Amino acid sequence: MFEHYAPQKINEAELVGTFENGSPEWHEARSFGIGGSEIGTIMGLNQYESAFSLWAKRTGQIPNPPVENWAVRFGNAFELPILQLWAEEHPEYEVFTTGTYRWGKALHMVANLDALAKHRETGELLVVEIKTARFGWDKVPPQYVAQVQHYMQVLDVQRAVIAAVAGWNYEEHWVEGDSFQQSVQLESANRFWQHLQNVAQPDWDGSKATYEAERRMHPLINGDEIDLGDLGVELLAAQAEFDEGEGDLLRVKSQVLDAMGSNKYGFILIDGKKRNVAMRQARGQGTPWLVIKK
Repeated sequence: MFEHYAPQKINEAELVGTFENGSPEWHEARSFGIGGSEIGTIMGLNQYESAFSLWAKRTGQIPNPPVENWAVRFGNAFELPILQLWAEEHPEYEVFTTGTYRWGKALHMVANLDALAKHRETGELLVVEIKTARFGWDKVPPQYVAQVQHYMQVLDVQRAVIAAVAGWNYEEHWVEGDSFQQSVQLESANRFWQHLQNVAQPDWDGSKATYEAERRMHPLINGDEIDLGDLGVELLAAQAEFDEGEGDLLRVKSQVLDAMGSNKYGFILIDGKKRNVAMRQARGQGTPWLVIKK
């Protein structure tokens, strides 16, 4: 077990409190600001959530129950063991659990870190973020980089490390504080915070998460009608363009399947480096289908 380090102030950051991860108090503290796990969504970096769907949940437009699945349970269960692995790899650092902080310069900017580490010789503080993933990473997911940039800005810390077990591989990714990225993130966070305060929806985007949020916001069908005007014309044009594009995609996918034959992977060369762009996949003895590696 690691020692706890949560002073009332770390630079310009003020201690909100120390809460058990996932507790009602923990959720309440997070509700009064924008946390690091949300900044990637606000920046459009989260493939599972959009700024609109996050806004709908935060403003009570749609339910926002705690996520309880095996991925979350696995991540919570292995957080301390992975942190212990990192501490063993870096004896030059003293590792601490810590509390929830908010930035004195912008009180809606909240940081709830997995851990802090202090260099035993220099005293430099380091943000430590722990992650688990089912599959290995070609590179660090950008929402995780945004998350630690958020924490570094709130605490005025210059370095962070993301320690992860991804696809059963142990990985460390060190991130330097980037003032430009932090300023862009802060601008987006300020804008989103105003959307929350005014209950004014963010801009539309083309994400599935936004579409699903809108479906959940209007579950009733009363049988009435409404004139869509230009929006209805835009809908028909978008559908026609999609149909045409879907036909082109299916044609190319058929050609790719023919070219791949019985091979599992299809690759291209970019600057002499191999990059997999297609994979044939099947369930059991079923017929294979094509997966495009974006």
